[in-house]
Amino acid sequence: MHHSHILLPDDDLRSAEMRVIALLRAWNTNLDAQTAMWEDLQTSLGAARARSCLQAFEQMLQLLAKHSWRPLTIMPMGTKGMTPDEAALARFVMASTEQRRDTALAEARFLVSPSALLPLLCAASRFGLPLLCEECRARILTPSVKTPLN
Repeated sequence: MHHSHILLPDDDLRSAEMRVIALLRAWNTNLDAQTAMWEDLQTSLGAARARSCLQAFEQMLQLLAKHSWRPLTIMPMGTKGMTPDEAALARFVMASTEQRRDTALAEARFLVSPSALLPLLCAASRFGLPLLCEECRARILTPSVKTPLN
């Protein structure tokens, strides 16, 4: 029996959430995709920040691999839309980063066993912070559109 995945629209995602999903997909694809993502992060964040971001990301993945209730469904790169697992993880990372602890812990309960909740929360916030900074920097550096006054 073949199961098809139900994909959620990804049109309303913030850039930091899209980055979380892109990293998940790259790490699930192959070494070339991981290298490309690393180079992109390095260019955007700088070497030191990119390194600490990826270390936290890998720690988060290790915790998920060890304590997850079930394997997460991660789609291949280039897929339009996202799985409920990808959406939940992106929401969790952003809630952790933005210090919405109750929301983050509620999301994490569906991802991992109780013993991994706090370590996962910590890793996710360290992973998400550089991505959130990247999003803020992009907003500031994007030239605003000026409209003539009537």
